[in-house]
Amino acid sequence: MKMSLRNILNIFLNIYNKYKKNKVFIMFLYLFSLIYLIAYKFRELLYDLNLLKKYSIPAYVISIGNITCGGTGKTPFTIETAKYYMSLGYKVAIISRGYMAKIKNVNNVVLVSDGNELLTEYEICGDEAYLIAKKIPKCIVLVSKNRIEGCKSAIKLGAEIILLDDGYQYLKLNRNKNILLLDSYKPFDNGYLLPLGKLRELPNSIKRATGIILTNTDRKTINEKDLLTINKHKKNIPVYKIGYQVQELISLNTKQILNINSLKGTKTIAFSGIGNPESFIELLQRHQINVVDNISFSDHYNYGYNDILRVIETAQKHKIENIITTEKDAVKIEELCQAAPATFWYTKLEVTWDSFDMFEKLFTEDKNLKLGN
Repeated sequence: MKMSLRNILNIFLNIYNKYKKNKVFIMFLYLFSLIYLIAYKFRELLYDLNLLKKYSIPAYVISIGNITCGGTGKTPFTIETAKYYMSLGYKVAIISRGYMAKIKNVNNVVLVSDGNELLTEYEICGDEAYLIAKKIPKCIVLVSKNRIEGCKSAIKLGAEIILLDDGYQYLKLNRNKNILLLDSYKPFDNGYLLPLGKLRELPNSIKRATGIILTNTDRKTINEKDLLTINKHKKNIPVYKIGYQVQELISLNTKQILNINSLKGTKTIAFSGIGNPESFIELLQRHQINVVDNISFSDHYNYGYNDILRVIETAQKHKIENIITTEKDAVKIEELCQAAPATFWYTKLEVTWDSFDMFEKLFTEDKNLKLGN
């Protein structure tokens, strides 16, 4: 069975939590973190010295990514960015790496949506790309581990603006903007690189960013020390704050739409297979929903009948009728929940930002781009 980096990280985290007080084990992880540091710095140097080739494409490229593993809210922000450019009249494409996608060849490109209709299933393209295509049906969505091939396919379909989802570490492709998302709760995790921490790069990689988005500001205000770290590595870089809220719950059984306040004070079971399950639970609790039990699966988890049965049995044990999951999980379990003897809801997540004109400021010169005109 082929394992993704995220699955390997989950295994490391489980082992780490079990043996984190063992000094020999910590030194072992520290050694691997040093090896990781040397490898990624050497790769970065090769690109800086032009010993590894960088490519440019005839489109306006915006990378959206992070420097930590786990959920920082890239997908909702990518969706809002696509909507912004589409509102300006540009034809937009999103290129995703497609975690858990069934792509045998690194150069293969899967067309998820041509901007008119969904053309594949989530099992082929991965849950994130499928969710993006469902939420913005007029946007071109492609999946490829080779982002350059993905970009070429997008241009053939008429794309003028290309968004690289999770593209911060993809140094092979030049971009016009490099947007870095940092989780306000723990922007630099414990300060260590994989596998001792969750950092994919050191904080000094901020120097490559053209703008920073602090996510989850509804959960936590970033502390002054972390803001100083950002400013230290790139002075006067634009920094904006976004949070997430839920206004509606949608039933997977009946498609009923319910205001989330309707479940205020009620007992529920929650489950998810996302990078940051704690943020999901906190989101429900902020709406005064009593989460009696939470079942966490690994990120990008592919559910089966027995998994849903486990969730239902947990609800029945607590004599609870309502079960809540995320929108990303919902796209993978819709058929499994149709005849379930419990009510399955998913949260319809919305992005909130501290400034109504955040996109205008962040992409200030992009309103009058001359692309394909």
